[in-house]
Amino acid sequence: MRKITKEYVKGTKNYKQITDDTTPTVPEFVAKWFEENKRDLDFNIWDYIYNDMQEDREDDEFYDFMNSNALKPIETLVMMQYGYYVEKGVERLYVVKLPQEMGCYDYFLTKSNGKVDITCSFGYTGQPEYHLTEAEIRGIWDGYMELAKEVE
Repeated sequence: MRKITKEYVKGTKNYKQITDDTTPTVPEFVAKWFEENKRDLDFNIWDYIYNDMQEDREDDEFYDFMNSNALKPIETLVMMQYGYYVEKGVERLYVVKLPQEMGCYDYFLTKSNGKVDITCSFGYTGQPEYHLTEAEIRGIWDGYMELAKEVE
């Protein structure tokens, strides 16, 4: 599961009548194409439409974007010159406390030097080594996901 965040990217042009409510918000793949092609944007849009859209590409997200009238792809790409927001997927992080307690110690899955291990501590301290992704947790054992609590 991923959360979506927005990150503002300053435009290459300045136009005072552009307001926040007209600033486009685009997925990462559109921002990537724009950044690779913004130097000669007019030609690159034409080139993409004339050459790349001649063949149907079912697995190409940018092709689907350019082929959608509802998303106004050309208007969006042109407006991106003045600044835009990028929707970014942020991986959710979890803390896994193991159910076995020994005295005043708790056991947690933690990450150190890229390796996930079991650590004994006096409790959850909020430190980054306690924060694991779902893939890291499932890489040890799928059952640990039942014990995982999402980091706020």
